[in-house]
Amino acid sequence: MAKSPEARKIRRDLDKELESVAHERGHTLVWSAQEQAVIGLICDQIDRKVEIFAAYEESSDPKVKVKLSGEMRLLEQSVARLLRQVKTDVPGPESQRTVAARRAVRARWDRGSA
Repeated sequence: MAKSPEARKIRRDLDKELESVAHERGHTLVWSAQEQAVIGLICDQIDRKVEIFAAYEESSDPKVKVKLSGEMRLLEQSVARLLRQVKTDVPGPESQRTVAARRAVRARWDRGSA
């Protein structure tokens, strides 16, 4: 569960984006279990970054600030990677070529098992 306002905002924005796509497509969309887990990780890492930033602001030691700054950069990169895993778009309808190719493959497989 997101604790910081930044993490809650990301969660709200992702939910709004999913809702927008669902409305656009005329379907009801929900996050898969995998996507929910990834969103949870994103929120946890954002919460951690907020905590580290607070420690960075309080610190006066340059060595500590450098270490905290490096940790914040790593968390930002990790959040960016995780955000790329969350997909809100729904695949479009399959083309006739794809349907025909799938039918042909299915016929070959079914013929081999008989």
